[in-house]
Amino acid sequence: MPGSLGASLQRQPGLAAALGLASLLLAAAPTLHGAGVPEGVWVRPGFELTVAVDGLKGPRFLEMGPGGTLFISVPSQGKIYVCSDANGDGVYEKATTFLEGKDPKVITQAMQFHDGWLWYAQLNAIWRARDTNGDGKADEEERMIRPDQLPTGKDGGHMWRALLIHKGRIYTHVGDETNATDEPIDATERKKIWSFAMDGSDKKQFASGIRNTERFVVRPDTDEIWGVDHDIDTMAVKLESAQKHGQPFTDHNPPAEMNHYKEGAFYGHPWIVGRMQPNLMFMDNPDLVKYASMTTPPEWLMPSHCSANSMLFYRGTAIPNARGDAFVAHHGGWNATQKVGYCLSRVLFEEGHPYGEQKIVNFLKGGTEVKGRPIDCVEAQDGSILFSDDSVGVVYRLRHVGR
Repeated sequence: MPGSLGASLQRQPGLAAALGLASLLLAAAPTLHGAGVPEGVWVRPGFELTVAVDGLKGPRFLEMGPGGTLFISVPSQGKIYVCSDANGDGVYEKATTFLEGKDPKVITQAMQFHDGWLWYAQLNAIWRARDTNGDGKADEEERMIRPDQLPTGKDGGHMWRALLIHKGRIYTHVGDETNATDEPIDATERKKIWSFAMDGSDKKQFASGIRNTERFVVRPDTDEIWGVDHDIDTMAVKLESAQKHGQPFTDHNPPAEMNHYKEGAFYGHPWIVGRMQPNLMFMDNPDLVKYASMTTPPEWLMPSHCSANSMLFYRGTAIPNARGDAFVAHHGGWNATQKVGYCLSRVLFEEGHPYGEQKIVNFLKGGTEVKGRPIDCVEAQDGSILFSDDSVGVVYRLRHVGR
């Protein structure tokens, strides 16, 4: 077990038992916390929040594997860990370095377990790896898509690569290399979703006008591809920088987006934001109305600068009446006068469309004190939700325990 992942168990040998006891003792409390959860974190009544994995250094992407194993990508270390919970108590007591030695400069990113392999993305390649002898370490690895096949563009921001394998195709995306790059649509392969055959051939553009979507998910019982897209920063800098009235436009605009990505559709970035609003940075662009006429509006809007970073569609039954709803990890941003985000929310769906949203876990105490930054979320085998927090180095477990 690597020292970082095993640190909590080494410090507290009885942690697993303590977590189970805490769950029983606190089951009737309106706000439910388990061992290791910071004081001041709000949890919606009926749910319990505990620590599943502790001692990480910047965990980002998560993926569930066979038998309830959990893969965790740590980009800064160029590693992927695989963790197991042998007794099913919600604490992952064993961890192995599944992959290591990956260059942090190209970042080990999104993952998907498919057909016996863990597929994973880096900025310059898409790979798959598997453990054939059962020791928890990958001993077979193949590069499936080469650097010259992938959209990369120039070095710059938002270099997180999404990955989805669905119906015999590989889908991927890399975000805008700046905050909002005003350039012809065909000037870059970034800001678009691309699909490939499983061997990396047959490259096709799927959708465009996307700022930075880090995870694609498929809505249950459909072939619909969805994702949450980051909003831009300092949208009104041209108006506000010379004024003495703060940033009233930027504080509340533009919203983060939840999109249903359709083949051939354009989603507005960088010229159109929210529900058909012009980006104030580009008001002098003569094609704004044309771009608006091309744009598919978001299915759901979330607070500006919340940095909605990842989503899942719930498929289980452990959370009552939640099947088909989305859970969203909000990383929180820097660009608003008042802090926003820093939570896990639930977006309610009806007949395939979102209609409401509620916070489930809030890491923003008193509106000013940040207790955590959710980054990625997955559904565990038992119907609980696991989500990573790269600010404190843990993976949390959210479980429904009743009213």
